[in-house]
Amino acid sequence: MKKILMSLVVVSLSILAKVALADNPSVVCAPSRSQNKLEHVIKWYRDSAEKKALYRQAYYLGSAYIRQWVAQHHPAAKTWGVVLDIDETTLDNSWYFYQCGDLAHRESDFEHFVTIRQKSLALPGVVALTHLVHRLGGYVSLVSNRDGSYVDRSGITSLEATIDNLKQQHVTFDQVILANDKKSKHPADKNPRFNAVTHGCYDPHEMVWSNKLPPHLVIAYFGDNIQDFPEFKQATAYAFPNDTQQYSQFGFGYFVLPNPLYGSWQANQSS
Repeated sequence: MKKILMSLVVVSLSILAKVALADNPSVVCAPSRSQNKLEHVIKWYRDSAEKKALYRQAYYLGSAYIRQWVAQHHPAAKTWGVVLDIDETTLDNSWYFYQCGDLAHRESDFEHFVTIRQKSLALPGVVALTHLVHRLGGYVSLVSNRDGSYVDRSGITSLEATIDNLKQQHVTFDQVILANDKKSKHPADKNPRFNAVTHGCYDPHEMVWSNKLPPHLVIAYFGDNIQDFPEFKQATAYAFPNDTQQYSQFGFGYFVLPNPLYGSWQANQSS
């Protein structure tokens, strides 16, 4: 009798597993190294009204700043632009965290399990902002720490998958610049890529790009990490007093989005 019951249990579990895979046929997760699940964080990021409001607020304020700057300075077309980060600034990758319950910790895992899948959705307010910049005559550059040197076993590159995903989501952009993890000694440092936008210094050891643009003035930066902004480093910025002058650009050319899922802040000591 016990053997019969055990057989029924095994068959039942097998059927349930097949049903679960049928419901989510494309769910493939990277190996997890963390025992600390992110349920509450993921729940807030995916399902809270506050998250939607914060993104809309940041992009509304950014749009107002850009309109005001253009009205004040009357720049010639294609002499200025904006820079946006991609992950959790332009595209929402929380589908992966929701399905897998953890981060893709290695960069190659992120590229294979997240970037190549092209399932990420545009975040609230970003599409309208990129369209606005184009209407006003500016460039939109997307600068990300995604590994542009990654080539999936399917033959698709990280850059190709990123561009396709952005186009699917109707994000307007003029160029995409990714990190080069194979050659760069500091692939998390975006400053060389910012210099490519502002000064035309495209270094193949530091970055991988879709195309080059003429050097131009960047009037606004958008990101979810303090290191998405020129010359800011997490370790030093975290140590600044709350009322420091170093934060004065935020709201006036620098616009930060919420990301409680991951970031350079994770290396900070708890206080």
